[in-house]
Amino acid sequence: MKQNKKIRLFTLGVILLLCASLTLSCVQQAPFTVETGESRDPSAPSAPASAEEKLTELEYPHAVATASVGVIGDILIHSTNYESAHRGNGVYDFTENYEFITPYLSKYDYTVANLEVTLGGENPVVGKYPSGYPGFNCPDSVVDALKGAGVDLLLTANNHSYDTRQAGFYRTLQVIREKGLEALGTRAAASESTYTVKNLNGIQIGMACYTYSTFNQNGTKSLNGNPMSAETSALVTSFSYYHLEDFYREAENTIAAMRRDGAEFIMFYMHWGNEYQYKPNSYQKNIAKRLCELGVDVIVGGHPHVIQPFETIVGDNGNETLCIYSTGNAISNQRAFLMDSDNFSGHTEDGMIFGVTFEKWSDGLVRLSEVNIEPMWVIRESRQGRLVYQIIPLDLSVADWKSFKLTDATVKDAKASYNRTMELVASGLNAARAKLGLPAVPVSVS
Repeated sequence: MKQNKKIRLFTLGVILLLCASLTLSCVQQAPFTVETGESRDPSAPSAPASAEEKLTELEYPHAVATASVGVIGDILIHSTNYESAHRGNGVYDFTENYEFITPYLSKYDYTVANLEVTLGGENPVVGKYPSGYPGFNCPDSVVDALKGAGVDLLLTANNHSYDTRQAGFYRTLQVIREKGLEALGTRAAASESTYTVKNLNGIQIGMACYTYSTFNQNGTKSLNGNPMSAETSALVTSFSYYHLEDFYREAENTIAAMRRDGAEFIMFYMHWGNEYQYKPNSYQKNIAKRLCELGVDVIVGGHPHVIQPFETIVGDNGNETLCIYSTGNAISNQRAFLMDSDNFSGHTEDGMIFGVTFEKWSDGLVRLSEVNIEPMWVIRESRQGRLVYQIIPLDLSVADWKSFKLTDATVKDAKASYNRTMELVASGLNAARAKLGLPAVPVSVS
């Protein structure tokens, strides 16, 4: 009996091998498309597969779209900055400020900058033109330079939004839009949305911008001690540190509206904190956590004019949010030798590009895939009798930073800037990158 069983098993094995061989031969002679089952000549060239044909039940989920957003800090044009850009006959050209940083800004699908000046123009109603601190009224050509550098969106809600009063408030929006950029944080009319949802490569990203403000007894707002009109008070998205529950309700409604409009990620730009402080204050920390619990995915802060730390916030409800509390200055004249309020430390010369990348997968999953910080430093020096300002990318993949027109002395200053920045952000940044499976960034350069 055992012998007959072995014979039967052997015979069955032979039959199965023959069937497999015949099946393989048939497949090789007449392949089938998954969808139709139609045979084709294997020697004939294949027609390009459609998107539907490429997806099969056996295919693993994979990324089908990516979208990246880059954010730089404060565009703070002091009098020496615009004097440096003056080319005579009322012409101001800020292009050289962004000569070296343009390739870094342009690589993002969408780039954002905080415009911490107004564009009031030559109008006696708004005062001196151009002017620096404390009432910033900048030449319009600053927008041309930012657009040429790759910036797409300007944040217009900050404590300097009303420096040139109502006329400058409206004109700033008008100039930005006429020059082909978008503005977020202030509006020209109440009918306009307080937020935007950007479709970047098929990924929907909701964005909102808020600045701190104070409330006057008559219910209007003030920015930097400048009382706003009732009309314009309603057109700036702001919050009060003393009425935060009102802000949280508004933020919750805004997030819900973004979701209804299809937003898959939510980014909030917050103008907050204390100037020249390297750590976020308790208000920033508490606001960030509450926004996390409301569903904000990324928070980018500004206003302190120095860089503040990066961290991943975990809400009590389990939500997680990436938060850079302050991106520092993108460009300004806040030099180390001038800044006693910063203890002459040089932090006001430091900035960054804060970058995030989102992915959409074939199974419908949408996730964050990368977070990065690219440190920047502003050089100010005299060249051929003229003061020059330029933003220097502190890119460690560039072998010789002298290619950015630096000298031995300014290379040393640039390295010091890199180290200052990474001392503040590297710990939180590398923790977040590790969670995403990304390599750590160097914490210092010698």
